[in-house]
Amino acid sequence: NTHKHTKPLTPTEEKIAQIWTQITKNKPNQKSNFTKNNNSINAIKLVDGIRKAFPSRSFSIADVFNNPTLEAIAACLEQDQTSGLSVVHLNKGGADGPVYLFPGLMVNTREYAPLARHLTASGIGDRPITGFVCYSLDEMRSDDATIAKIAQDYADYIKAQGHTAAATFLGWSWGGILAYETARLLGPDYPINFVGMLDVCDLDLNFAVGALVDINPLQERALSKVVQDWLPRTKLRAKWEALFRKMDAPLHRQFLRYVQTAAGQLPTDGPGIASKEYELWTFLDNTLVYRQHQIAASDIPIHVWYAGESVKRELSLVDWNRYSNAVHRIETIPGVTHRQIVDSPDFHASFAHSLSGAWRKVTEDA
Repeated sequence: NTHKHTKPLTPTEEKIAQIWTQITKNKPNQKSNFTKNNNSINAIKLVDGIRKAFPSRSFSIADVFNNPTLEAIAACLEQDQTSGLSVVHLNKGGADGPVYLFPGLMVNTREYAPLARHLTASGIGDRPITGFVCYSLDEMRSDDATIAKIAQDYADYIKAQGHTAAATFLGWSWGGILAYETARLLGPDYPINFVGMLDVCDLDLNFAVGALVDINPLQERALSKVVQDWLPRTKLRAKWEALFRKMDAPLHRQFLRYVQTAAGQLPTDGPGIASKEYELWTFLDNTLVYRQHQIAASDIPIHVWYAGESVKRELSLVDWNRYSNAVHRIETIPGVTHRQIVDSPDFHASFAHSLSGAWRKVTEDA
């Protein structure tokens, strides 16, 4: 739908409006909210377009969420107030214990917005709610990232906030590993209510350690040639070659198996962060990062939520009893998939129940 402008667009606003119109076919007005009722891919495409149009500005996903309207983003760019930070403030106020939300592979904090809205409206207290942007989309991303380094950055940020009330962490998908490691690095002196694990899976089975690879040497040579023919056509060639050098032989064979299932149609739409090629490269790079990490045991209090469809499909869900002797709650949310659980009203109510401490009373009464 076409909106009437509240006043003539400035040149900066006009440029941003053009980018958004190319993405969604809808021209925004100055009050249009770019994070409302739009998927993550559109937000990523908006960031990609703004970075190209304003190359001198360090514009990030976090800047979209912290300045969600056309008018606010334009002012942010014109005043050179882009943060480049990897945090999004979903609720700034409140004296109750803060909530920190940890992302998975290629998600940003828009996915957590419905949960944040539920928490602020649920009557369990006004509290700061902060989401971290996936490090794959972070301005500060480095090619030598490790789980420990990423989690240390999160721990340093959380410690610097100076909150005294106990914090609550929630990690969705691989973000659960980051939430756990951050809590572990903060140590016993930092008060933590619990770490929530939202359908945290081991690595995708196609790339998991020890996954079967059903290609023979002849197929391996043919598929390797497909990759060699593809590399000159990609603008991410240097990144791919660096990634291949880091791969061990089993993982490289697993990548070739992926090439086989993709029928040789490897993406060449990089290098933008919204491209299929960047998403594939990021998945493989993250696979290496997570494979190199060993989860250490601790007594961190943990609450676990599984998606009913993940359980039904027998996905490789992490058993947190292997790592913590303080797993206080395990609940399956029926009828939702791995991607749907974060939006599930049943999960929102259950998480609020944990956050309010009501689960303790139920457990004690039982």
